[in-house]
Amino acid sequence: MRRTILRMWKGMLLGMLPACGLFLSAQAPPKPGGQTEVTVDARQGKLGVGLPNPLVAGLDTAEVTNNFTEVLRRDLEDAGPFALLKDRLPTTVEAATVKPWLDAGAEWVLSVKVTKNGEAITVALQVLDVKATSQGEGKQLRYAFSKNYSGGASLLRRIAHTVADDLVDRLTGERGIANTRVVFVRQMAPGIKEIFQVDRDGANPIQLTRYGSLTLSPTVAPDGRLAYVTYKGGSPELWGQKKPGGVHERLYPTAAAGTQGSCYAPIWSPDGKRLAFTQSDRRGNSDIVVLDVQGGRVRKLTDGGFINTEPSWNPAGTQIAFTSDREGGPQVYLMEEDGSNVRRLSGEGSYNASPSWSPNGAMIAYVSRFEGKFDLFIYKLGEGKAYQITTGVASSESPAWAPDERRLVFSSNRGGNMQIWVTDLSGNAVKRLTEFTYCQSPKWTRSR
Repeated sequence: MRRTILRMWKGMLLGMLPACGLFLSAQAPPKPGGQTEVTVDARQGKLGVGLPNPLVAGLDTAEVTNNFTEVLRRDLEDAGPFALLKDRLPTTVEAATVKPWLDAGAEWVLSVKVTKNGEAITVALQVLDVKATSQGEGKQLRYAFSKNYSGGASLLRRIAHTVADDLVDRLTGERGIANTRVVFVRQMAPGIKEIFQVDRDGANPIQLTRYGSLTLSPTVAPDGRLAYVTYKGGSPELWGQKKPGGVHERLYPTAAAGTQGSCYAPIWSPDGKRLAFTQSDRRGNSDIVVLDVQGGRVRKLTDGGFINTEPSWNPAGTQIAFTSDREGGPQVYLMEEDGSNVRRLSGEGSYNASPSWSPNGAMIAYVSRFEGKFDLFIYKLGEGKAYQITTGVASSESPAWAPDERRLVFSSNRGGNMQIWVTDLSGNAVKRLTEFTYCQSPKWTRSR
């Protein structure tokens, strides 16, 4: 039974309502020396992890605690499959403490040494397999994982995120999300908004644009290229990067296309070659168009005198979800990537909008308005059914998926002014991500 618990947990997660989207594997991580399978205790459903204070050389201990140990603790607690042990624990990792760690419920214990030489930092990680060691002969310590990490003195937080993601990968076979970022819009002054990014935990804010105008609707390509809408030239234009790390330049309107109307709500295609966005005309109608970023060619997908907006690609790049008022109030629709086979997705409610397709393609998040506020919903395509995620007196808007599909990032005024928040798919674990002035339009990405 214990050898199959990871598969059992995967099945339970996939059957939960709403789905959690965390895919687990029973494949054991490689171990030096004797190889044994890593299992999860069926009584807890999570793997017990001990994290004693690291050994520190050449750095201030408080700096390591704040910028590495506590960051790693939070990352592992948020990851899902780990249960961090906290009370009455041994302080060392050695043969004499294997039984106390085992008695405390630990299956892995992280032995860490942080060393600074000049401006370089090295983090040496060894993950003790407590049960394999306790069941082995003699006093030989057996490790589930060992790795050294290095970087500049300012990269302790980044190394902690990387360690957490490596541990998630070793246990589950899926990449963690500790080393990811959220890109969003922040209001700097009345009439001035810029694009920012923060780490997944809300730390390390970085300003990405400095136009001193309205700059909106960020979207991030798989290779990290940024695109957005800016009014810096007067009317809304689509700007961004044609190459990773490249200069920011106008992407649309192109010189060949001339003035074609205002553009809004861009979204990169999964292959990073196209941008779908909304283009409006002087009559107040808007349509979904697709731009070939390198060639500058534009293809119109919708046409019918309606408001068609907020496109979102499926992971294969073969379909687009979007918002349209073609049947009266705004609703969520699907179409093929060439604009054919348009069909309505959302059912209940008179105002459904802002679709966001999940990374594995099985779900679409959107917002539904009721009594003047918006709440988040998830539509499970395999079931043809929607589930409500948020409830309350505040509005929750602009949902976007975490790369592992276990969470949504969104904007909400539940704390006063509009900020960026994160929720799990039950809606029970809601955390505030930003502490700035008015923030909106988040996108969660691995690639920046």
